[in-house]
Amino acid sequence: MSGRDTAPTPSRERRKTGRRESRPKSDRGKRRSPSLRRMSKRRTHANGGSSRGTPRNAVQGRRVTPSRTPEDTVRTLAAWVVDRTLETLAPSQVYLTSALARLDEPDHGLLRELSLGTLRWKRRLDYVISRASHRSFDRIEPALRTPLRLGAYQLLFLDRIPHHAAVHEAVDHARIVTHKGGASFTNAVLRRIARQPTLEAWRVEDKDPVRRMAIENSHPDFIVRRWIQQLGRSATERLLAANNRPKAMQLLAFRDRGGRELLAEQLIDEGVDVEPSMVSPLGLIVRHGNPLHSESYRQGRFYVQDEASQAAALVPGPRPGEHILDAAAAPGGKSFTLMAVEPTVRPVLADVSPGRTFTIRENLMRLGRELPLLVGDASRTPLAGSFDRVVVDLPCTGTGTFRKNPELKWRISEPEIGRLSRQALRLLSGLADRVRAGGHLVAITCSLEPEENERVIERLLKRRKDMMRVDLENELRYPMDRWIVGEGAWQIAPDDDHDGFTVHVLQRRAG
Repeated sequence: MSGRDTAPTPSRERRKTGRRESRPKSDRGKRRSPSLRRMSKRRTHANGGSSRGTPRNAVQGRRVTPSRTPEDTVRTLAAWVVDRTLETLAPSQVYLTSALARLDEPDHGLLRELSLGTLRWKRRLDYVISRASHRSFDRIEPALRTPLRLGAYQLLFLDRIPHHAAVHEAVDHARIVTHKGGASFTNAVLRRIARQPTLEAWRVEDKDPVRRMAIENSHPDFIVRRWIQQLGRSATERLLAANNRPKAMQLLAFRDRGGRELLAEQLIDEGVDVEPSMVSPLGLIVRHGNPLHSESYRQGRFYVQDEASQAAALVPGPRPGEHILDAAAAPGGKSFTLMAVEPTVRPVLADVSPGRTFTIRENLMRLGRELPLLVGDASRTPLAGSFDRVVVDLPCTGTGTFRKNPELKWRISEPEIGRLSRQALRLLSGLADRVRAGGHLVAITCSLEPEENERVIERLLKRRKDMMRVDLENELRYPMDRWIVGEGAWQIAPDDDHDGFTVHVLQRRAG
């Protein structure tokens, strides 16, 4: 990561002691000295006046941070995560992981809530801010948008943060990134919202029912319109609501290491509350505590993976000794799930990205597994022999993972759906040659869009007469058979605790 992609560092005193900072009540709320404000402004101009990247009082890896409370530090980092996520194409988790490393564990929950919550509800927040400011959101100075969004999110969605504190910190942030006038504007807008801190008080007033639903649920208009046409209004409302709920962490246990019952006992002993997944046979849902600090994690007894992602990898169920090519394998979850259920399978993992391949290698090391790992395009790279199963994560817009990756809502477009579907078809066409006669080609997406799923398979079958759909009714048992949606097709929509995935299974004809 560049300097701009490195999270702001907490103050020197906190790094030195490892304890939370505190300030006397008499000192809280005081402005920084004029000299410090001037230094901040000089550094802002040195950065070209941009609000992007790390806070404007930080350049070239050096951080000038006024003395702040732990909550102030969390809000500064949350603003950085939101800014960088909205200004780049990198996943929010990249910046969130960097920011979490700067904080003590007790602050992690608040940072996640502020960062992901603000990204998740961005459109609804922008609407409320526009109403409260009496101007269109596009006319608000760009540098003020993140302070306003974070402040509004705390006022409208969180009840444990005092309103005066949320307003004060947003104003202080605005003063750092802009000027006195910007800080006054932020103060006026947020105080107006604080007087009526509920969504009901800021009802969406739009004559277009689709647009109104999209704003109320913080989704793009075109996605809501598509889903209403495909799924109906009631199903779309349930889907939108599921996308806006915070997501619980889910774990994959391994049968050859005692299964999920033993893992659950070990985690509970370490203060982590879990319950069994009703979707994946080896999945656990974390209800309280952080399993990433457990001895079970250090011993490689589980892998963090969405329960629906686990289930998708098991369509169809693995067979003993099955030779598998996991194309586009990063971060390794498909192979890990197949191994978790059937330890005798023999996966070969491939990914075109050296960086993502490094992530696979790190996961393998922590899990204590040794698997063949290739860097390259598995649809083109020469490989010895053929495989019983070729499984691939197809490129897609990720509309089934808005809950986990809320920033995707603000990046996708209808033209992007078409571009990615053409890319997926090219990849599948090349991988079909890797499947032995009688073997399976399994295409997985985290998308709900027909163009990225059914339409791709239809075009492939027109090209490849040696491929045919598989009757999944003969392959899957309860509860997996609940999500069969057609011949060779399986789909689970975002709901309860999980994301949404689509799977298509083809078989290569003999002869």
